[in-house]
Amino acid sequence: MKSMRGLLSTLLLVLLPYVARAQQPLSAQMPAWMQLPTWEELQEVGLPLVEIVTIDGEEPTCDYISPPEGISGLTIDNATKVPGRLRKWLHGEVVYDSGDYEEDVSGMRIKIRGNTSAYEPKKPFKVKLEKKADLLCRGDNDYKDKEWVLMKDDYDSDGDGLLHLMIGLEVGRRCGMPWEPQAEFVNLMINGDYRGVYMLCESIKRGKTRIDVDGDTGFVIERDPYWWKEDLYFSTYRHQMHYTFKYPESEDVTPQQVDDTRTLMDEVEKAIWYGCIDTLIDLENTASWLMAHDILGTWDAAGSNIFLYKYDDSPESKLKMGPLWDFGSIMRMEGEWSNVHIGETFYFHYLLEMAAWENLPFIEAYQELWEKRGCFVIDEMLDFLTAFLASDEAEALQTCNVWDMARWEHLKPSVEDVGQKAITWFRERKEWLSEKVLPMGIGGVRQDQRADNDGWHERYYNLGGAPTTGTAKGFHIKVGRQSGRQRAVKMFNIR
Repeated sequence: MKSMRGLLSTLLLVLLPYVARAQQPLSAQMPAWMQLPTWEELQEVGLPLVEIVTIDGEEPTCDYISPPEGISGLTIDNATKVPGRLRKWLHGEVVYDSGDYEEDVSGMRIKIRGNTSAYEPKKPFKVKLEKKADLLCRGDNDYKDKEWVLMKDDYDSDGDGLLHLMIGLEVGRRCGMPWEPQAEFVNLMINGDYRGVYMLCESIKRGKTRIDVDGDTGFVIERDPYWWKEDLYFSTYRHQMHYTFKYPESEDVTPQQVDDTRTLMDEVEKAIWYGCIDTLIDLENTASWLMAHDILGTWDAAGSNIFLYKYDDSPESKLKMGPLWDFGSIMRMEGEWSNVHIGETFYFHYLLEMAAWENLPFIEAYQELWEKRGCFVIDEMLDFLTAFLASDEAEALQTCNVWDMARWEHLKPSVEDVGQKAITWFRERKEWLSEKVLPMGIGGVRQDQRADNDGWHERYYNLGGAPTTGTAKGFHIKVGRQSGRQRAVKMFNIR
């Protein structure tokens, strides 16, 4: 018994320092070299510094709200728009200065943005300048705009969210999306308080160098998981998809525009089932958007910020997918399609699985895009990441990440580790997609099961629109399809 008590006492003496250390705040556990930066260090590190000073030192605030019963998702409301001044520094020089705040003349306003990301201590922000400017300093007046965002990283076990944002935007561009936001890593200081590393980024909006749609009859909408907090939204008939307007602004949208846009989206949903979706949507653009998410292996289908737009109301203008945006869950679907590909939160599941025969033009557009561009996108990303990891920017980012960890008392993997993990992902993803896209088709339809272009394709559905074999008792709908868009539809009953 004495020996047991002695053993326990010895064990307690050994463990006591670790127990005491675990009870300390994380800041007390961090090594001495993990400290907040000085002003001089911020100027010399190599990343731009965004310095914001608000009037009277006011901090942006917001209300945190929960969804109605039966709906998921946390978000914010009543975000205050705090006026102030913004300066951007690089290597000790001011490269942009908004000037002091004067409404419609100079300065800026800043507010908290985001949904669940706004619940964390490190906040994401939106900045609205009083006078247009290009905060990325690209030397072209076309890039000048009032609206910009400061994107933060989401801390999780999968790595550095800002690097994922950089990777996601780059994949979207290389997959052929008409526009993906440009962004750069920056340090952020508000009212003399270091806030960590952010991405200074173009916001999602209509604009000549952003989402280019006609100012009179064009629109930008979002399949919005947080529709319930908006004053204006509409829902489709068949799939009950909820959409909000990004352009025009909700206060500028007329009832006729709402009706016309809802009617169009109802027609899109109907066209998916009748196999004529290519008359309404841009096939290559839509395939590019999906292929980018499949390359990235995006897990979150419900919150993947799905934007759609139409240039104008002419018959020649087809519906297009907007930029990819939410990359907080990329590189998680190992050995699987992205969730937006296989899930029912958007239309791809129905395009690729439930009505595969009738939507062969979309499947073929995806396969042709993969052959033309997909493999090369992955090869280009491997080169891009290798070059980035060897760059001065990556070295500076690693230094700044240490300061960020000190500021927010969290730990994150090194830039090198995140980059190498992404390189491994793309190498393995190329092999997986090469095996899946071409041999099997994407909707489970083998190429050797398809009729040739001059033959008929026949499919059977029940009255609810679900595929059947056409042999069971009950009513069936037989749909035949021939080249030249000729179709034969017949209802019959097997007793």
